[in-house]
Amino acid sequence: MTRRAGSGSSTGGASVDGSVVSDRTLLENERGARAELRSALDDLLDAEVDAELRRGVRRIWWVLVGLVVIGAVVAAGVGVAAWVRAAHAYTDDDYRHTATEVTSLLLSADPADPARARRILDRATGGFHDEFAQSASSYTEYVRRTGTVGDATVDASGVSARSGDDATVLVAAAVSYRGQQQTPVREFRLTMLVVPDDGALKVSAVKYLP
Repeated sequence: MTRRAGSGSSTGGASVDGSVVSDRTLLENERGARAELRSALDDLLDAEVDAELRRGVRRIWWVLVGLVVIGAVVAAGVGVAAWVRAAHAYTDDDYRHTATEVTSLLLSADPADPARARRILDRATGGFHDEFAQSASSYTEYVRRTGTVGDATVDASGVSARSGDDATVLVAAAVSYRGQQQTPVREFRLTMLVVPDDGALKVSAVKYLP
């Protein structure tokens, strides 16, 4: 009877110890699972933050690329504009050539050349064009009636001032007249304002100097 009681008591103690061990295992497993879950959540949060940073970096990169492209386009436009302007820029020789050509036409006279007035108007613009147009017919008629022939020779010319695309040219010329008892020579000094007009240089003002 005593052994049976002891035997039963020993079996009950083993069951209690096994239950305690099982509870501890479950608790440790739960703790481990929670730790893994926290670690996974931390990794996920880090991944999301990293992804946002990458997206931010990508946005900044594309903004920088856009600014560089815009800057390159603007620089190219400025360069092309400067090149076009330089290609169409007039030199002092261009202004001098126009002024001397108009001076020769204006001071020379030939009754056999009635189209001279038209050629002068073709090289004139602005106020000079309007003034000469009003007297062109009278000028042509006077030369025809008198029969005077005058040959103008430009002795010197030079650009005295420039403002933008306009230039003031000083011209010194001498005119020898034929068809008279003597062959007088008259000297002239003029200033001409030469300006671009419709893709060509023309004279817009003429002033005779004493």
